[in-house]
Order: sequence, then structure tokens, then C-alpha cells
Amino acid sequence: MENLIQDLKHGVRLLARRPGFAAVAILSLALGVGLNTTLFSVVNAVLLRNTPVEAPDRLVEIYSSLSEDFPYFTTSYPDYLSIRDEANAFSGVAAHAFVRGILSTGGKPVLTTGETITPNYFDVLGVHPTLGRGFRADENVAEGQHPVVVLSHGLWNRRFGGRPEVLGEAVELSGVKYTVVGVAPAGFSGMIPGLESQFWVPVMMVDRFSFQGMQSESDRDPGATRIQKRGQRWLFVKGRLAEGRSVAQARSQAETIFARLRTEYPVTNEKARASVLPGAGVRFHPMLDGYVKAASAVLLAAVALVLAIACANVANMLLARGASRRRELAVRGAIGADRSRLVRQLLSESLVLAAIGGALGVLLAAWAGRILTSLPTDWLPVPIHFDFHLDGTVLAFAAAVSLVTTMLFGLAPALTASKLDLVASLKADATGEGSVRRRVTLRDTLVVTQLALSLVLLVAGALLARGLLVARGTNLGYDPAPVSYIDFNLQMNGYDLERAIALQKRVLSELRALPGVAGAAMVSRLPLAPDINMEGARIRGHHAPEDDATNIDSVSVGTDYFQVVGVPIVEGRAFTDEDVDGSRRVVVINGTMARRYWPGRSPLGELIYTEGFEEPPHEVVGVARDHKVRSVGEDARPYLHFPARPSRRVALAVRTTIPAEKALPMLRSAILALEPDIVFTEDVPAAEVAATTLAPTRIGAALLGAFGALALLLAAVGLYGVIAYSVTMRTREMGVRMALGARPGDVLRLVLRQGGRLAIVGIGAGALLAALMGRVLGSLLYGVSALDPLAYAIAATILLAVAALATFVPALTAARVDPLRALRSE
Repeated sequence: MENLIQDLKHGVRLLARRPGFAAVAILSLALGVGLNTTLFSVVNAVLLRNTPVEAPDRLVEIYSSLSEDFPYFTTSYPDYLSIRDEANAFSGVAAHAFVRGILSTGGKPVLTTGETITPNYFDVLGVHPTLGRGFRADENVAEGQHPVVVLSHGLWNRRFGGRPEVLGEAVELSGVKYTVVGVAPAGFSGMIPGLESQFWVPVMMVDRFSFQGMQSESDRDPGATRIQKRGQRWLFVKGRLAEGRSVAQARSQAETIFARLRTEYPVTNEKARASVLPGAGVRFHPMLDGYVKAASAVLLAAVALVLAIACANVANMLLARGASRRRELAVRGAIGADRSRLVRQLLSESLVLAAIGGALGVLLAAWAGRILTSLPTDWLPVPIHFDFHLDGTVLAFAAAVSLVTTMLFGLAPALTASKLDLVASLKADATGEGSVRRRVTLRDTLVVTQLALSLVLLVAGALLARGLLVARGTNLGYDPAPVSYIDFNLQMNGYDLERAIALQKRVLSELRALPGVAGAAMVSRLPLAPDINMEGARIRGHHAPEDDATNIDSVSVGTDYFQVVGVPIVEGRAFTDEDVDGSRRVVVINGTMARRYWPGRSPLGELIYTEGFEEPPHEVVGVARDHKVRSVGEDARPYLHFPARPSRRVALAVRTTIPAEKALPMLRSAILALEPDIVFTEDVPAAEVAATTLAPTRIGAALLGAFGALALLLAAVGLYGVIAYSVTMRTREMGVRMALGARPGDVLRLVLRQGGRLAIVGIGAGALLAALMGRVLGSLLYGVSALDPLAYAIAATILLAVAALATFVPALTAARVDPLRALRSE
């Protein structure tokens, strides 16, 4: 231990004598460690950090499934009760769903996200309120009869000043007075990372709010309300395993229960199956987690490449420094230090560099985390919030990365420098030149590695950027620029259905009368919106009575929708007021569906069955032109348009003669003049809605492009160092060449060729690695091959240009060597 302390002190003294060397090395490491720590803090917050619940390994997720396309779906309240009452593999089973409401107490009315929960929710999770209590069983026995609420710790502090006296006070949510009975503990904001629940109310109060989340509904369900309908699936269900019970036992019991339900309730449960998964393995949702993990792995790999390049840079610097210290090390060896002692000394110096660089990297990550945490997320369909602070896990990662970097950049130079020929080393001059070969293979290899890894990042960024440009140039099938989208739910303002319909008609009338408004229509979703609505359809001649329905994307629209969005009807007609206000079962399909199911003939008058062949069908009355539905890069897909039905939700598409960004303030003001208490859940230009599908590609291109630029800068520094070192070592050779008649241009070309060879080899190796990376990025590319030659050419050109610039400066130095001075130093 004493020797280690002495070595560390010696390392600090050596770095203090070479401040330029130390600054460049530490800065390189700080950037590499800082980037890795920053991204790991994001991955930690999104995927790794545990929610503060008791024994999370004993929790399981229970899903319903109606088809192979959606194996992990939500569950109805009656099905939840069956699981809760019949499965003894659980010590408790709880259910919850996400809702949004308008909070009017404690300041300006704001849209607030919360959850409706069963009364045992906090008990099953093992979450104990900081203040007050959770819900009692008698507060969940009648629909809409027990308005009690538990506030999140954050909402309690922000809106109510953290006052203990809030218990028992009335809080107005969506026009209803709720009594505060508890405050959740700090750090607990629900079970989905980033989706912050700010309040919890009994599940029986769900119809007082705007429901948010996954749901499906059977039209033949005999139940009257959401709570009573066995075929309306909308609840996420969690269970805690009883002592001595396993996930396999819980799964077996759930499957047995669902088999009985299929027999007893064939109308609603004929195809229902149960899926039980360990809770610890589910972060967001089983169907989403894989994509999130894959994206995280790609970004972690990208910043790991940057760190590897930084380490190669420092290793090159240490190799050069080791060559100049060979005489010093030879003296140490001559007076008794063995090779292992020299390696320990050199590694301890590397450890000092890594420790300082790592500490600066952590500071950089802390600063970056604060910036990321404060970034606005208003452009997302659901408000999210992550806290990217540096907890113990992140700091441990930073320490581990710093130790690994010590080995990466320190071990090879230490082994090389400690391998001494004492006689030759002692004869060398102070610079160590006498013992250095003209070409240092390890240094060249490190530079080639840096260039290859830089090319990988540059190609990845270029591929995503190319895909983004292609996507932006794709014909969407409609023009979103003059269209605005406005969404609000009058249910959150206490409106019943009759009042909501009356106000909806007034809103449409007022908007259509505004100057510059070309049309307004109801619509449940805009093309390319992130939410996906599907309808199970059967068509005679394509489906037998016993066949499962084909799930087809669908939308509910009002009169004038096709004119407002700019999607023309190419055959038949659009919807009339009678279609929307009445009960006529009609449908407008798109061209792709017409060609798929009725090729070569008109689909007008054909029938589509959405509830089985025994129920009344929908008649095809029109065919709309194809447009993009889910994503810009998708192939044409079938699309169903149904007439909008009465609802308390008001979702509008408005076409104006001025850009949507300028029209929106006018549209908002007109609506608020009719109902001042409305809080918009969405009010954005349609172009922004469409742009959300490109967000992953846009973010990926920006990040990988930035990482590539940083990596290339570090690689350029490394290449410059190698060529400059080579020039220094070959000064006498250059002098001899020029004394024998070589011109400065000849020397310049000689050095440039050396750097060019390294760059070419790096490009070749990098292209092979980039081809593998391209396959990983395939799902994010639009209309561009993972082997797109233009992207590779752009990346290679950039790398060659930077490499030429990094080589030119030392080449120019070599070309200016004074032959007499070089020979005189012999």
C-alpha cells in the first residue's frame, strides 16, 4: 500500500511537470467518461432504477390477450375481480388505470395526470403514504359515490406548499370536490418510469375523468358502465405472490380462471387468454421494452466507441512519453527495479490520469443530467418526466469506467515501455530517440482503430440523416401544413353527454365562421398520430364464420373531414350529417383496402362486419385516396373511416388559409369564449403530429452525428500526434533526404502518404464495422439501405478531409526542416 501511495504521488509530480500533456489527456478522458456516465444515467433512470416498492421480485404483471397481435393487453374490472377472488397464489391483486383531469384548486386550472386504483393498490405494492392513508374497501363499492384522493408528494409540495393541514381539505378535480385522505411518499409517482401520476382516486371514480391508456371493448357486452362491462378491457393488473408460491403457479391459476370465463361468458371472453410475467422483467410494457432496450444499447455502444477512441488517444500519448522516458526507466531497472515494479509505476500514473479525468467526467455528467431533466416534453403525446440525477449506481458505473479506462490506455504503453534493453536504453539520448524504431506499430494500430471507430459513428449518423431527408421528401398523401389539431374532453369539466354534444356543435359553428378558416371537422386521430386505433373486420368471401377478425387501422370522423384534411374521395361519397348524427352503419375505406378485398371491381355497397356475421354490417359508401397512417416509411395499409359517434371528447381538425402556427391562438380563443374552463389536452399544428413519427430517427441522427464529430476530433488529435511524433523521430532522415536533393514538396508528400495510408486502412476496417452497425439501425431508416453508398461516401470523405488536415501540419513542419541543423545534431 505504501508503494502504491508513493507511485501515485510520483505520478502527480510527473503530470505537474508536463501540464500540456496532462491537460490534453485529462480532457480526452473527461469527455469519454462524461458522455458514458451521462448516457448511463439516462439508461439508469429509464430502465434500471427501482421504483420504491417492497420486494419488487415478488410482484407479477397479469395481462389479458385477445389475439396473437396483442398478447399483453389490459383487463376488465369483472375479470380483475375473478382473478382477485379465485387465485390463491397471490397475497393480493391490485388494478390501476391512467386518467387525466383538471385540477382547479390551489391556482390556475391545469391538466393533471393521475390513476384510478383499487383500494388495495398501495398495500399490494408495499407503498406507505407519508401523510394520512390510502383507500378503504368501503370507498370503492359504488360508482361515483366516494370522491377521496391521495396526492403525490410532488403535487403536494408544488400546489399545496407541503402543508400537513391539507388532509381533510377539499380539492376540485374535473368539477368534483375530492377529500384529501393521504400523500404518497417522495420518490413514488406510479409504476411506469417517466409517467408521473400526480393523484390517485378510487377506481369507482373513473368516469369522472378522461381515460388514458390501452383499452378494447365488445359492442355486445351486456354491462351498462365501464365498471360493469366484462368485455371492456382497460385496467393494468398487478399481483404479489403469496409466500412459497411461484410465477409458474400464478400463471397456471390465471389460465384456469380464464378458461372458466371463456365458457361462462362466451360473448365477451371467447378469445380471452391470460399472460403472467415477473414484474421485475417489465419496465414499461412487454411489447415496448424490447425497443427501448435496443435503442439504449445502440447509444451506449456509440458512446463506448467515443470512450475507446479517447483511450486510444491517451495510449498514444503515453507511448510517445514512454519512449522519451526509456533512459529513466533503464536507470530504475539498472538499480534493481524489476519489470513488474516498473509496470506498477506506469499504471499508477495512468490511474492518476483516469481518476482526474473520471472526476471531471462525473461533473460533466451531472451538468448534462440537469440539462436533460429540464428539457421540455410538451411535444410528446403524454407528459413525461425523468430525473437523471447521479445516484449510487451511476457513480459506481463512473468509477468502474474510470478503472477500465486505466487498463485500456495504460496497460499496453506500460508493458511496452517496461520492456527494456538496458545497454541500448542507457546509450540513448534524453529523448529516447536512440531506442525508438522508425515505425511504432502499436501507435499506428491505435490510430487506425480510432479512425475505424470514428467512421462507424459517422456512417451511422449519415445513414439516419439520409433516412430523415428521404422521409421528409416522402409524399404523405395529404398536406398537414394548413391543418391544426385541437383536443379537449368535456367530461373533465363535468359535462354530461347531452351538454357536451350541444357545445360541440356550437364550437364547430363558431370555428367555421372565423375568418381564414376553410373548414373544421371531428376526428378521433390525425394521420401519423402516435396513437393506433384498430377495428376487427370480417368480409364474406375472405372470412369464414369461425375465423378471427382481421385487425385494421381505423378512425372516427365527422362531416367535412376529408375536405379538411385534404384527402379526396376517389369513388362514392363522404359522410353526410345523417351518417354522423344518425345510426346508419356506413364506412369509407381507402384505396389499398379496396384493391386488397375487391380487386378489379368497385367496393361500393360491399359489407364489412365488425361484430361477427350475425350482427348488422357496415356498408361501404366511399373510397378515399391512400395516405400514410402510422409512419412515413410504411407500405400502404388498409384504413377504415367510421362516422363519429356522440362523445364528451371533442377532437377537431381545422383547415385554415394561414399557417397552423398562426391560426391556433385564434382557434383557442374562440373555443375558450364558449367555455372558459376548458383545458386543452392537445392543440398543435398537424405537421407537428406527423413529425412525431420521425422523432426517434431525428434524435438518433443528432446524437450519433454529435458523437461521430467528437470521435473524429479525438481521432484527428491522435493521428496528428502519431505523424508529429514520426516527424520528430525522423528529423535527421528528412535532413539527409533534403541534403541529397529532395525538395520540400517531396518530403511533404512523403509524410502525407504516411497519414493517408493510416486513414485508408482505418476507412476499410471502419466500413466493415459500419455494415454491422447498419443492420442494427435498419428499423430507424426510411427509404435508405443500411449499405447506402452515399452515406458511406459522405462519412469517408469527411474522415479523409479531417485526416488530411491533421497530417498536413506535421508534414509542413517536416518540409521546412533545415538540412544543416538536422545533420549538425548527429
